Amino acid sequence: MPTYITLWKYTKEGLTDIKNTAERYKAVNEIINAHGGKVISAYGLIGRYDVMTIVELPDERALISSILKICSKGRVTSETLTAVSIEEFLKLTREA
Repeated sequence: MPTYITLWKYTKEGLTDIKNTAERYKAVNEIINAHGGKVISAYGLIGRYDVMTIVELPDERALISSILKICSKGRVTSETLTAVSIEEFLKLTREA
C-alpha cells in the first residue's frame, strides 16, 4: 500500500481551537481508516509545520478524499509527499 507523508499547518481557527487537537487527531484516524488506510505514525513539529503524519492509503484517490475531508473543517492546511521505501528508492537509483 502506498505511503504518504503529510505536513500540516494550523490555520488561525485551528490555533484558536488548539485544545481540541486530540479529538481532531482521533477524527483524522477515523477518516483515514474509512478510506481503507491507517496512520502509521504522527509527530508534533517545531518549525514551518505543526504536525506530520505518515499514513498508508490504497491509492491517490483515497488520499485526496481524506485530505479534502480533513482540510474542509478549516483547522489545518496540508502538503503531502509520496514516500517510497529506501529499499525501493535504492533499487531505482541503481537502475537510473
